[in-house]
Amino acid sequence: MTTGNLFDAKGYRIPNQLIILGYLAGLFLNIQKYQLIGIVYFLISTITSILMLMLLYMSNSIGAGDIKLFSVMSGLVGLKITVDVMIASVMVAAVAVMGILLYEGKIDLKRKLHYSYYISAGFFLLQLNL
Repeated sequence: MTTGNLFDAKGYRIPNQLIILGYLAGLFLNIQKYQLIGIVYFLISTITSILMLMLLYMSNSIGAGDIKLFSVMSGLVGLKITVDVMIASVMVAAVAVMGILLYEGKIDLKRKLHYSYYISAGFFLLQLNL
């Protein structure tokens, strides 16, 4: 996750090689935990997270890298935690936008935000049980 954030910060892009490594790690963890049926759990989890976010991607609300991060996350930690992180990341992003609004006095709609930061923040906040 952190490595994805670093790439996103540098060039607004998350390399597919990094995503493939995440998928392989998630597949390995699922097979280790559930044996061969873990392959099915992995596929269902990753594909479901992609489908849930496709409408947001088509409306240019989030980028492809954000969808890739969420799908890797769902393959690693499961769909339930990923959905919780989706909700938490939207809340964290809303607080950040409110902070920008209070600081700058306006919202620049052309400003690009690295949503991957908010995904990571939401994930780590959930790990703290906040």
